[in-house]
Amino acid sequence: MPDDRHIGVDERELADAALEALAEACATPPRRELRARLLAQARREARNAGQGLTRWRVGGVAAAGLVLALGGLLAREFRHAAVLATELAALARENRELSARLAERARTLVRLRDALAPQAQLLRVLGGPRTLTAALVPTATGRGSGRVLIEAMSGEAAVVLAGLGPPPAGRIFELWAIRGNRVPQPAGVFTARGSEPFAVRVERVERPAEVTAFAVSIEPTGGSKSPTGPIVLAGAVAS
Repeated sequence: MPDDRHIGVDERELADAALEALAEACATPPRRELRARLLAQARREARNAGQGLTRWRVGGVAAAGLVLALGGLLAREFRHAAVLATELAALARENRELSARLAERARTLVRLRDALAPQAQLLRVLGGPRTLTAALVPTATGRGSGRVLIEAMSGEAAVVLAGLGPPPAGRIFELWAIRGNRVPQPAGVFTARGSEPFAVRVERVERPAEVTAFAVSIEPTGGSKSPTGPIVLAGAVAS
């Protein structure tokens, strides 16, 4: 197609006018309403960003405070546990000491009971309506002295001894009830420590009215069914 010089000039002029109009439009400030909306949106975004930062800071401070509070609580609990452990240890020591004292008192009560039992029996025998007695004197191989007391109705008996001394190791004293020429009957075993007088609780004597004498011999620990050791004391029942 042949060139048209007029058409080409018009097109260039038209293009130049369009560019100028576009540049003028871009250089023109936005309208007031649009500018107000843009500024309001920018303020909202800035305010939201500030609130988010504030919330983050508050959350961090709260978390740090919670950590400190938990740490203080744990420290206090540890101190409390240490105090409780110390108190429990002290209570355990006091309990052991108290248990030891109670055990010692129990042993003391047993010793007192054992010591008072013969005396109580002696008082019961002496308080009976009729008491039989036999004075015990030492034999050629014995020493000391004593007295047997028997309640004539019940046969309850007690022995008071002095100066007998302890028996040999592995031995014990045994009391025998003698009825004439019959075999002596065992009436109880006992031991002695020193030379001071002491009461001994012995077994109940059967048929006390038939007993004519009493004797004390040295026997193996636990006693014998008939005398096997030396006779150290003997005496007849008073009529």
